[in-house]
Amino acid sequence: MLKVKELKPNIWELTLSGVLEKHDIEEMERTLTPVLMGDGPIGLIVRAEDWKDITADALAEDAKFEFGMLPQWSRITKLAIVTDLQAFTAIMRWINPILPMIDMQVFGSSNVAEAEAFVTDLPAKVEPVSVGGITLLSDGKDGLIAYEVDGRITSENLEMVLEPMEALMTGDDKVDLLVRFKDWEGFDPAILMNGALMGTKMGAIKHLRRYAIIGVPGWMKVMVDGMSALMPFEIRLFDLADDDAAWTWVGAS
Repeated sequence: MLKVKELKPNIWELTLSGVLEKHDIEEMERTLTPVLMGDGPIGLIVRAEDWKDITADALAEDAKFEFGMLPQWSRITKLAIVTDLQAFTAIMRWINPILPMIDMQVFGSSNVAEAEAFVTDLPAKVEPVSVGGITLLSDGKDGLIAYEVDGRITSENLEMVLEPMEALMTGDDKVDLLVRFKDWEGFDPAILMNGALMGTKMGAIKHLRRYAIIGVPGWMKVMVDGMSALMPFEIRLFDLADDDAAWTWVGAS
């Protein structure tokens, strides 16, 4: 069973219990869709103290709903999960750095009041999204595409990355890539629905020779280390203090 309740304006509570079925997710969709399409920041508390399982068709329906509403999820500025299951805490520790624009916390079943207070403490308004998240440092004309991530990445500022990459994917030449993380503030979820971006990233793989990543966040190091052996190009991680060494490495290829 799944119950959706508005605690106060823009503060919503989902209560999960027993086994979630498809009709539960459909009812959640009907209630939350207009909420997510509205204005202002949202606080969401998910109470899963008595949740046992979810059916396959309910899981599929939930995935369809969440993916379809990706551009709107950034309106949720506070998310609290109430549960005593340690798995939720582990999952949140992994997701939190990836979506820093959403303040997430896990609370035990005896701390419901604290969870409600947490999600209720919303900012007065959602600040305008900065379009300065990516700065192009080298456009690829010398065989190197380089850019710096500073702030939140949006669909708009991705265009400056896509354009030089697409231009270099017309021939057989190889190119080097350098990314410097100055400050990571997350990304606009709508990016995940950007088909052009996904296609460009996949098409760029065969054109890459060396990929240097400077100042990579700790959570990303694990992902990069796991993927590097599978990629047909060299990947090397550098600390911010080793900026010069990173540029020398890609420039020597």
